[in-house]
Parts: sequence; structure tokens; C-alpha cells
Amino acid sequence: MSQHDDKRRKLLGRLNRQLAYTAPLLALVAGGAVLQASAGDDVAVSNFTSPSEAPLMLASNHAEGAAEAEGEAEGEAEAEAEGEAEGEAEGEAEGEAEGEAEGEAEGEAEAEGGSSAAVARPAGYSPAYSESGDNPEEMLARGKELYYDTSLSSNGLSCATCHGSDGQDMGYNPTFEQPFPHQVAMASNQFGMSEVHADEMVQICMVAPMASEPLEWGSEELTSLAAYMVEVQKRVAGEPHDL
Repeated sequence: MSQHDDKRRKLLGRLNRQLAYTAPLLALVAGGAVLQASAGDDVAVSNFTSPSEAPLMLASNHAEGAAEAEGEAEGEAEAEAEGEAEGEAEGEAEGEAEGEAEGEAEGEAEAEGGSSAAVARPAGYSPAYSESGDNPEEMLARGKELYYDTSLSSNGLSCATCHGSDGQDMGYNPTFEQPFPHQVAMASNQFGMSEVHADEMVQICMVAPMASEPLEWGSEELTSLAAYMVEVQKRVAGEPHDL
């Protein structure tokens, strides 16, 4: 056999092998289907209307798969970002709420409490009225006027607003029946004072219920009000008084 015949035989064999591989694919194309395969996947069959659509369908399927994967990745990233943002917002809101609550609690505690320095007798102070009674009539008359005076407060209250008028005494605890100095719940709870004198009780009422400044120690207003309250205490206790 000549060298030319040998080359011709090899060429025909190669053509036959190629035809064997391509013939099934051509048959499928002619019938309206194309084989699609990828590494690790099972072979699937997709229909198309013309042979020219086969490459387009393969490319389209690949593009759609990539787009879906990208969409899923973006969705997960957005969800994670939203979750983190919501978590941070909730944390900040909780922190602000806790801070506000603490501030309000502190403010309420400060409002409920107070310093006894503003309402307790100064060191060496000697009052101009007597807690045993027998105070001048003029002093008691002035004290009665002040007892109804709403201008002493910043909120429109007077002593009579809480404690009655014209002998209709009210708003006193049983301890008020004891002579001054005696225990007053407001003084104990808000100012830490175990007992008070009449003028100290007046100052406590000025600062707390009436939301005003304490009266000047030794002033005519404080002295007259304290003297009047000594007689009110006697009246509440059922004792003789000068009112």
C-alpha cells in the first residue's frame, strides 16, 4: 500500500469518527431539541423552534442563571443590611428610652426630696413668737391674713387651700395634735427632719406644696404665720386657743 493510500485511509477514519459524534446532535437539532450539559449536572433537553436558536437558548439560560444568583446575593445583602440597621436603631432607641427613664426618675427623686437647709432654723436663730402661745393679737391677725394669701405661692395655693378655713381644719396628721416641735410627715419624708417647729413647718409648706421660696427668717410674714399656726394646732388638739 502506498503512502498516499495510507494517508487517505487515516483521513477517512477521522471523518467517520467525527460523523459518529455529530450525527446524534444533528438529529436532535433537526427534531427541535438541543442537549445542554454542565459539569456535575444531569443532561436536560430544551425545545427550540429553529437550529439557530440553540446557541441563543444556551446563552440565555446561562445569563438567567447568573442573574438569579446575583439577585439572590443582592437580596441576602440587603436583608442583612436592613437587619443590622434595624438592630442598631432598636439599640439606640432602647438606649435613649433608658436614658430618658433614668433622667425622669432622677428628676422625680430630686422633686420629692429637698435640703433641710432651706427650711430648718439657722444656727443661733431665735424666733420672735412663742410656741407656748400668748402671742400679740396683731401678730395673730396678720398671720390669719397670710394664711389665706395665695400670692405667697407660685401656683395659686394658700395655706387654707390644703388645711381648711373658718375653723374647718383638715389635712393634718394625728401628730399635729402634739405641741410644737412635733413630727410632720412631709418634713420627715422630703427633708429628713424628725420634728419641726411652727416656723419650720411654714417654710416646708412654702417650698413644697406652694412651690415658692422660703420666707426670710425673722421676717414679719414668717413670724406672724408661725404664731397663727401655734393657735391652729391648739384648736385641732381641742385645747383652748386665741383664734
